[in-house]
Amino acid sequence: MLDNEWETLAELLKAPTDPSRRVLAGPVGRLQALHWITRAATSSLDLDEMLNTVARVLRETMRADSCGIFLYDESSGTLTLRAVDGVSPDRPGRITLPLGVGITGQAALTRRLQIAFDAPRHPAYVDYPHVDDRPFASQVSVPLIARQPGRLLGVLNILTLEPREFWPEEIDFLETAAGEIAIAIENALLYSETDAELRRRIAQLELLQQLWRAIASTLDLGELLATIATRAIELSGARGVSIVRQSRAKSGGLELLRAAPAEWAARHEGALEQALRSIVQEVLDSGAAVWRELPDDGVAVYALPMITGRRAVGALCLAYRYGTAPPVQTGLLHAFTDTAAIAIENAELYEEARRGLARASALLRELHHRVRNNLQTVAALLSLQARRAGPEARAVLQDAVSRIRSLTVVHDLLSGREMPEVPLLELARIVVSQAVHSLYGDDVAVEWTIEGDEVAVSSRQTTVLALLLNEFVTNAVRHGFADGPGRIAVRVRAEGDRAVLEVEDDGRGLPADFDPLRSRGLGLQIARTLVEVDLRGELEIGPAPRGGTLVRVRFVPEGQVAAAASVPS
Repeated sequence: MLDNEWETLAELLKAPTDPSRRVLAGPVGRLQALHWITRAATSSLDLDEMLNTVARVLRETMRADSCGIFLYDESSGTLTLRAVDGVSPDRPGRITLPLGVGITGQAALTRRLQIAFDAPRHPAYVDYPHVDDRPFASQVSVPLIARQPGRLLGVLNILTLEPREFWPEEIDFLETAAGEIAIAIENALLYSETDAELRRRIAQLELLQQLWRAIASTLDLGELLATIATRAIELSGARGVSIVRQSRAKSGGLELLRAAPAEWAARHEGALEQALRSIVQEVLDSGAAVWRELPDDGVAVYALPMITGRRAVGALCLAYRYGTAPPVQTGLLHAFTDTAAIAIENAELYEEARRGLARASALLRELHHRVRNNLQTVAALLSLQARRAGPEARAVLQDAVSRIRSLTVVHDLLSGREMPEVPLLELARIVVSQAVHSLYGDDVAVEWTIEGDEVAVSSRQTTVLALLLNEFVTNAVRHGFADGPGRIAVRVRAEGDRAVLEVEDDGRGLPADFDPLRSRGLGLQIARTLVEVDLRGELEIGPAPRGGTLVRVRFVPEGQVAAAASVPS
């Protein structure tokens, strides 16, 4: 209410010189005062603020010494002073009256107006706290009744230090004002309850979010179950928790995943174990929570279904002391249990996928190992045959042995890796070393270097590139270094989404009439087929800038291109 309205009210309600004149003279005065009371009652949905405003307006309107408003607490059956204006013996909240005690308590008990011209002589009077050692002389107590019939909200008190008669229109005014105040109190209480419920719901959502983050922070099943058990006890206030689900084995049945704390886990045997399994089975059959008291074990169990994919797959069993009332706020527990069920299922799926990947990797390594052994056997047989063959046949057989051994390098690399990708620099280093050793034995007759960017290639491309590198190095040694040893440089670089493999030697170079498109050499035909068909790339063969031969292969790697790095020989 604005300050100028208070001034207007004070002017209208100035004490008249004629004591026989009534304070609320005329219907206009009463209507104006009631308007102010209604405005005060609806000025705020905050209960204490509204009551304090109403008490102030009523005291000014009635020209009383004090106006107090008591609110009734149904749970304790007591009236508590909640707001007061004017002279007051104490602060709100410090005065509490049982129902029926004093004039105020009598008005509340009978739900009827109580008027006391001489309050100390009233039959229901009790020694009310005095002001400056003076008791209140006159009192009017008006019960505040809710729109719901018979429901008591509180009592409105008007008190004066001097004896005073209250006129009928004043009483009518107070009863009308009490009705408006009761409505305002109801609205404020509903608002307070709604606001408190909203805050509680928000707090529950925040807690659920925290719980979800906690249980979603790991895919390790053991760690996850420990987190769920701990959080369930914190959330529910239970003495223990058991997580039980249907077994995934063909035999079916129920499986205890986790019980906590240790003293509760130790009790999972005998009759208690059978009782819990019976409760869980009932939850699975009905899909609803079950509250069951087990007097022989001294516990009560609240079992909630763990639901995933619209079906119950297990239950979260919360153990309470026998005689404890069932949980009231179950919505959050159900939400937590469903979240836990999904997290457990995800962790189990992850564990199965991890085990499946480990099995597949082991089988793949074994496969590569067996293929390598078979290739080594074939290479050994061809080497034996080459020793007994003529010069021309021996060269052909040696080329075949070299190609087969380049493939064994690939299977050596793949059999020792979890992932099927291989760094091209590492492949080049091993293949070049093996090819040079096959041609020269232990004599170091050729110098070679490997350098460039880190480019990863798939297992399929690894096989193709190993054959190509073997072919390029063999041709360089046999044709380029016929007059004596030389140098071979292998370079790898990334060009956008493509990779470039270069093999350069400083040998005698290509013949003057060399045409890579018309050449009928088996090695070149093999290389062209591997590049164009298997790699879907481009093959270039030409003279090197400083003499010798340069072979270049461009292709799109199926692995990942990483940062530049160099690997010297």
